[in-house]
Amino acid sequence: MSKNLLASGMYQRENKKYYTHFFMKKKYTIILVLAIIALSNATYLSSRAYQLLHPTSTEITASVCDITGNVSCTDVIIHPATMIAGIPFSYLAMIVYPILILLTIWGLVSGSKKPATIINWVALGGILFNAYIISQEFLYVHAYCLLCLVCTAIIISIFGISWSIKKS
Repeated sequence: MSKNLLASGMYQRENKKYYTHFFMKKKYTIILVLAIIALSNATYLSSRAYQLLHPTSTEITASVCDITGNVSCTDVIIHPATMIAGIPFSYLAMIVYPILILLTIWGLVSGSKKPATIINWVALGGILFNAYIISQEFLYVHAYCLLCLVCTAIIISIFGISWSIKKS
């Protein structure tokens, strides 16, 4: 009887280990998808910022998220208050998201929680950076960028998911 209980306990430990690993991989996959979406978003905003700051013609076209005077990606991405040392903030996002993608791939391949800890710290920095940009939108630009708000939601999600991997 004790052999069966011992075997049952070992089975439960192995089963728990399998499910922990399985859910960790799923969470890393979700982070990867979110980071790719955010990178695509940052690429669009960066190309838009470049077109607006370095026009090749006199025709300026509106962004897909220029909805009203208060909801305008164009107004936000080229406003001096949202630039960091004269650099559009979306350019910085184009550095951060590839780093998050590489860290996530590392986590997927290794099955380790260590990348989640690093991802968590990078995401926390992203949340603070986005909070700064949103404060600039509110205080100085008086316009909001919907695509920037999407990136804020994504980085908050990445933070939460990486936190859950770290704590599992």
